Amino acid sequence: MLCVSPFHQRASAQNDSLISDLPDFRLSGPLLTTECGITLAPVYYGEVFSNTRGGISTKGATQYEGLLNLPVELDCQRLGLPLPGRFSLLAQNTHGRGLSQDFIGDFQTISNIDSFSNIMQVSEYWWEVTLPDGNVMVRLGKQDVNTEFLVIDTAQDFIQSSFGLSPNAGLPSYPNPSMAAVMLADLTPSVRLKAGVWDLLADGGSWGFSDNDLTLAIAQLQYKYTLLDNSLPGALNAGLAYTSGGDAIGLTFPSAFGYYLQFEQLIYQEDACDNNDLQGLGVFVGYFPRDPSGPIPIPAVLNNVLGGAVYKGLLPGRNQDVVGAGVTWAKLNQGGTNQETAIEVFYKAQLSSSVSIQPDMQYVVSPSGLYRDALAVGVRFQLDL
Repeated sequence: MLCVSPFHQRASAQNDSLISDLPDFRLSGPLLTTECGITLAPVYYGEVFSNTRGGISTKGATQYEGLLNLPVELDCQRLGLPLPGRFSLLAQNTHGRGLSQDFIGDFQTISNIDSFSNIMQVSEYWWEVTLPDGNVMVRLGKQDVNTEFLVIDTAQDFIQSSFGLSPNAGLPSYPNPSMAAVMLADLTPSVRLKAGVWDLLADGGSWGFSDNDLTLAIAQLQYKYTLLDNSLPGALNAGLAYTSGGDAIGLTFPSAFGYYLQFEQLIYQEDACDNNDLQGLGVFVGYFPRDPSGPIPIPAVLNNVLGGAVYKGLLPGRNQDVVGAGVTWAKLNQGGTNQETAIEVFYKAQLSSSVSIQPDMQYVVSPSGLYRDALAVGVRFQLDL
């Protein structure tokens, strides 16, 4: 089964706002803050989920799953290396068992740390350099498409995979990043152009190269802005993607074009005078259609629409806690109802700067279009080590 859910080091970052990176996001300035030029930031995610009804089976359907991220970043200049920029490496280990494959049967994948089979691998390694004017950055190496593309910051705390990366986007993402060349260019203080080309179907445990000629090309224009005297940040993303056709992993893939639109907006801020710690209500929507040029291999997603709302600091004295609710719908092509809808509700409690716990409930309507409606309940914890 091809994994369509991402989870990598981006999700471990602690954001102080519902929508990170306010309009002035120039690439100039220090990339790392450690004096020695080496940054280590391990993060552990663990979760217990249970399928309480429907799906494939509820027998034995309470499972534990964990993900350990070990990201390392090297500042070449501070280390005295004969290269500019920085080098990044991400090692990952998963253990335990998720519910999607054997118990729920959902296509969109209820957990974004589910790697389907346990992994111990170097998932990413890349070199990044910023050009002298500070407005253009180039990144070369094995990397996850979801690090820079198809990201909705407001939705980062959802556990359902589709809120992190549309199942329509497919690979190369967690747990199978691949070799790529990516360019990020700040056209203005609030407009960023992103473009990249990936080897499409490399195995995540490899060096990032596959033995086929399939590629993914993607470009995204991002606009960030604020409303009401800079008190309500928002973002618009518009992207185009093309996957080349060919034979791989025993299937014939048609070439396909796709595009996506993403919108997120903080619509209420508790303290309009404090832009450094935005508490309030944010909303987001995403639309991801796909147009293949020939027969579509099963399984596949033809269209995906999602939306939701998140409130940071809803309860008095719990300013860093996040509560959210969202729904994601996918049009499929594998029989039955040919559609699947997942609804998620969660509360993430930040117990300290390095520990959080997150009760979560997901209702999946017509998993993969083939199975009975399922209800999954669980809890996730995160340790920033």
